Parts: sequence; structure tokens; C-alpha cells
Amino acid sequence: MSYRFRRGAADLSPPSTWPAECFKDRTPVIAHGSNRAPEQLARKYPGDRETALKPQRAGADPQADEIPVTLTQLHDYEVVYSAHMTRYGAVAANLQHAPGAVVEVFITWLNAAQLQRMHDTELGAEIYRFGCLEDVTLEQPAGPIPPLERVFVYLSSAGCLRVADQPAGIAAVPAVQRRFPTLSQLEALETVRHRFYPDRGLDEFILAVIAEAELRRRVIEALRADAVTLTAPHFRSVDPG
Repeated sequence: MSYRFRRGAADLSPPSTWPAECFKDRTPVIAHGSNRAPEQLARKYPGDRETALKPQRAGADPQADEIPVTLTQLHDYEVVYSAHMTRYGAVAANLQHAPGAVVEVFITWLNAAQLQRMHDTELGAEIYRFGCLEDVTLEQPAGPIPPLERVFVYLSSAGCLRVADQPAGIAAVPAVQRRFPTLSQLEALETVRHRFYPDRGLDEFILAVIAEAELRRRVIEALRADAVTLTAPHFRSVDPG
């Protein structure tokens, strides 16, 4: 469901009721992993929660601090697991070309300051690359949403988690005409744990990945060495500066 992230919370009013001005001077960025969730946006933009506790200044732009988030159908790609783990102990997400598939993603419409903050959180570990998808088919909900000739995205240079010699789709992400088998997040974590640390229990492994930066680095290094190569023929790198 599309929503407007406003003052630290999700406004679920339908896009057909949104003012066209809320898309003005914004960059459309695909959220294919945790950035699709308002809880994650609240962590990345904590100032919005502080703003929610203050009365709005007279004359202030009511759309300045919000983020429109539109549910979108992306054709010819699937959301799969990346060949790396996050600092909070999850197997991360990636996109992979899958002709004929249609997958559900979200587009976050970011102003300049919000885009810089997203760069800070996504590009610091030097795993994700920023760029754009061009000449792809996107189905967006009804409303004053600008037509898109291209859409921006962060893709993992680590590649895709290899499971039985192919990428593994994220089961929780709706898609049709899938090309790849799917795993739940729990199953993906078990796959990684069993491959590299079979003597540890899953909870112990996750906590160790969170707490031990060197262990997390070794796990990511091993996953990258065994990864399925990222395939994204519509992707072009863009300087985030």
C-alpha cells in the first residue's frame, strides 16, 4: 500500500488524494528492501519524529519533510537476496533481471536533503552502487504521480546469494511469473549459517554477526566469493555527488 511518510508516521490515504505538489523537485528511488517500510524510514529520518512533536511553523511548506512512497510494479526483475548481511543481522536485498517477471517494489520520492541522507546510509559500506534503471516498465497507482522515464536505485555489488546455483527470491515480496525459487528471511539466514557456521545455533550466529564486525566482514567476503553475478541490463551507474 502506498503511503506518505509524514511527521514520523505513515499516512495511508490513497495517492489519488495526494496533492501534485508533494512530488515537486523529488528524485524517485526504488526501495526493494527494508527502505520500503515506514519503520526503517523513521530510523533513517529521526528528525521527522521530532518535528511531529512540534507545532508547524506559520508559512512552512507542509510537504517539505514528508516522503511520498508509491507501491509500484516493476517488470522483468525480481527482488532477491544479496550476497551480504546487514549490521542488524539480516540477509540484504538486491534486484536481478528476470524477463517476464513482475515484482512489487516501492518508490521513495526524496528531496535533495533526503537523498543525501539516503546516500549516507546506503553507500557508506561500499557494497551498494547508486544508479538508474532506464527503459523499464513501471506500473504506478492512480493519482498525480509524474510519469517516469527512469528510476533510481541502489544495487548490491556483492551479487546475489547463491542457492542451488541460482539467485533466491525473497518470499515476502509479492511477484508473478517468478524465475527463481524463493526463501523466507529465516530460511536465507539458515542457509548462510549452515554453509559457514554449522556448529552455531541460528540465534547465536545472528547475534555474533551483529556484535562482531570482523565476523560479519568474513561472512560477507565468503558470500561474495560464491555469489551469483548481478545482472541488470537496464542499470547505469550515476555519480551520487
